[in-house]
Amino acid sequence: MAAAAPPPIIKVAALCGSLRKGSYNRGLLRAAMEVSKSINGLEIEYVDISPLPFLNTDLEVDGTYPPVVEAFRQKILAADSVLFASPEYNYSVTGPLKNAIDWASRPPNVWADKAAAIVSAGGVLVGADHNIISVRLGFTLIFISSISQSFF
Repeated sequence: MAAAAPPPIIKVAALCGSLRKGSYNRGLLRAAMEVSKSINGLEIEYVDISPLPFLNTDLEVDGTYPPVVEAFRQKILAADSVLFASPEYNYSVTGPLKNAIDWASRPPNVWADKAAAIVSAGGVLVGADHNIISVRLGFTLIFISSISQSFF
């Protein structure tokens, strides 16, 4: 009798919108990565967005991206889904996360047809509402599939 095939692995790219080392949102991702170790078929990889340069199309030369941007794009492309963890800055998404979203949406859009989830840790009860709404709106514009309802 043939051995059973191993279950398929769902690869999740985890991005943190905060660059702060002690970020609560980064803590959410660390916790998710730890929990995922006990779930067969789930693999969460932290993708660091801090090395990404500010989006500047002058950096695109002959249809290629800077190496750090291309490496980031390849990690998103290789993932089945994306987990975003980000604080809210001024009622919106953080600059670093917006920058990462923009780089990956440059042609060809590597976000296309990815499932996504958004989590946020903040200092107040509804501190993440605007951020989650902003990120979800961006998903709609770049064709990322996300949960369409908040669970607050």
